[in-house]
Formats: sequence, C-alpha cells, structure tokens
Amino acid sequence: MMSIVLALGFLMSCASAPRMVPTIRETASQWNADVDKQIPDAQRAGRLKQLGLQLIELQDSLSSDIAVLNEQAVALNANYGATRDEARQLVAGFFEKRTAALAQYRDVVFAMRREVSAEEWKALTR
Repeated sequence: MMSIVLALGFLMSCASAPRMVPTIRETASQWNADVDKQIPDAQRAGRLKQLGLQLIELQDSLSSDIAVLNEQAVALNANYGATRDEARQLVAGFFEKRTAALAQYRDVVFAMRREVSAEEWKALTR
C-alpha cells in the first residue's frame, strides 16, 4: 500500500516540468477580476468572491495535506521497522481528512453554482 502511494507521488513529481504555482492571493485576485467582469450584481458578485476564496483555501489545504502525506510516507519508508498496519493507518488518516475536505469542496462548488446562470458559470469556469 505504501509503495503505491510513494510510486504515485514519484510519478506525479516527474510527470511535468516544474512550474510556478500561483499564490492564494494571485488566484483570489484573478477570481475576483473574473467575477467582476461576469457578474454585474454587486451582492451576487460579493457572495461569489467569498465562496471563491473558500474554494481556493480548500484547494491549498488539500495540497498541503498531500505534501504532508508524502513526507510521512517517506519517513515511514525509511523506517525499516515500520509495519503494514502503520502504513494503513497513515493512509486511512489521510483519506478520512481528505473525504471531509472534499465534501466541503463539493458544497462550496454547489453554492457557487446556485448563485449564477448557466452562461455565467461557463464564463467563470472556462
């Protein structure tokens, strides 16, 4: 199980050339600009901006959780006395945390979708 997690992490790290990942501030600024461009109603735009910030923070949190899992997996792999049960606990803890975060993520996306028309949604998510 642990070797699968490590192999996936290795493949993901080698899959593409390194690129600059936008900061939360840059991503939020871009989202806010897109919302301002597409949504003329200030109240709806404000709600969408807030929901967008929540979504961006959740994405950042998920990325951090994955980085922590990778670090923990490497440490566990380096420990020759580690057991399969320890590896299972590590992965189970990650998936438990991730499941809750993904449920929040889904709820935020649906809340955003309720605020806009189909055309506005297409324009914002292209």
